[in-house]
Amino acid sequence: MLYYNPSKIFNLKAVIIVTICVFSFNQNYAQESDPSPWSRFGLGITLPANTLPQQLMGGLSSPMMDKNVINPNQPASAAGCNTTLFQSSVYSSRNLMTEGDSSTTAFTGNLGAINMIIKKPSGKSAFMFGVIPHSTKGYNLIRSYENELVGDIIESYRGSGGTARSYVGFARGFKGKKWIEVGDSDSVLVNTFNLQIGGQVNYLFGEIVQQERLDIQDLTYLDNRTSTSMRHRAMGGLFGLQIHQLLGTKYDDQKNFKRSSSIFLGGTYSTPSKLNTDFEKIIETVVLLNSVESVVDTAFYKSDVFEGQIPSRWTAGAAISFDSRSGRRILLGVDLMKENWTSTSQGTNDYMLDGNASWADACRISSGISLKPGLKGSRKNVFAKTTYKVGFALDNYPLNYEVSSGNFEQLQSWRASTGFTMPLEGSRSNSSIHFGVSYGKRSLDGTVLDNSLEESIFNVQLGVSLAPFIKNLWLMPKLYD
Repeated sequence: MLYYNPSKIFNLKAVIIVTICVFSFNQNYAQESDPSPWSRFGLGITLPANTLPQQLMGGLSSPMMDKNVINPNQPASAAGCNTTLFQSSVYSSRNLMTEGDSSTTAFTGNLGAINMIIKKPSGKSAFMFGVIPHSTKGYNLIRSYENELVGDIIESYRGSGGTARSYVGFARGFKGKKWIEVGDSDSVLVNTFNLQIGGQVNYLFGEIVQQERLDIQDLTYLDNRTSTSMRHRAMGGLFGLQIHQLLGTKYDDQKNFKRSSSIFLGGTYSTPSKLNTDFEKIIETVVLLNSVESVVDTAFYKSDVFEGQIPSRWTAGAAISFDSRSGRRILLGVDLMKENWTSTSQGTNDYMLDGNASWADACRISSGISLKPGLKGSRKNVFAKTTYKVGFALDNYPLNYEVSSGNFEQLQSWRASTGFTMPLEGSRSNSSIHFGVSYGKRSLDGTVLDNSLEESIFNVQLGVSLAPFIKNLWLMPKLYD
């Protein structure tokens, strides 16, 4: 049997206060954001980027050129932002775990990514930095059974901590313009082509702590406790490219815009990086008397520095948009991610595995649609300026699990998401608020302990993208008398 031990709209000021309070928690707590038993293996459960504007469209990232939000997993996108931006979010998750005839529900909540872009309005270059949650361990499992020789036994497995990715980067944009004929004897100058390139220096860091216990209920026997600590760090690079091409545009005889269509292409490449790990493992014999646990003997102790490897990762995506005079905009896109964990040298990363698991290649397919109504005569209607989004994603995680002797299956999941990005009315800036929900399932035709495990995950997120007051033009030269 499997058990789990679960450990009027906000105004802008309230959102910032909540963000600061959540961020003030210690590092380990801030990374325990997924209670999945699957997080027992490897680096834990790899999190989505936790950048809300992209998650609303299923994680669509590579081709997205949005002028008023930050897309940290595509460094080239910073060059297309209008001005300086700050972006973050908070989220809450409900995870229903079912294994055999037993089920339990865990609730978690935490802070998403913290990102900032510094850019001069109408500038071609941008500087970016931030911190993004990368992976998490937060499982707490208990299994009880009876042994013919020693009687009742309780096994417990606990994990905490995770990893995060900090980055600094730079992006540059290039534009191409063309004269388009309007009527019989006139023309307008239109931006028909954009090329954006960018790069980041990434630093992966974090600590993972795991503990396994074997408690024999008969007091004539001693218990066993195994504790493992891994402090990870790695440095690498992320490079991105984006292309925008105007497919067609239409103006009336008075040079008024009527409609247009565009295509967006994008891709990223993350370099392989060396993973340094301070590894410590201790196996102890313990006894529990009067609720006080005492160490009787140390059976094994190891302290070492291991060198693993984070493999390369690439993404590629495309999107197409249709714009009209009323401000209506429809965008459809698809994105593909691949991370080759099996390309690392055999045995290089095995010290991170626990139980009957092996590495696999991770991949993700994301697709999404966004709609901005832009109805005529509704300039004061905030809902007409709101962008509504929906997305879907399929994930293959980078771990295989042994479901029978010599037979391994890969952990997979799907999730559907929806939400909106709404301008912050009254802020007199390009600031916006994001709200989204997602639902998905994660499962494997195999076992964690005795029976197959399936997770149903419901997630709610709230975030903001903040820009300076429209007349407060950061980094612009000013003339004083």
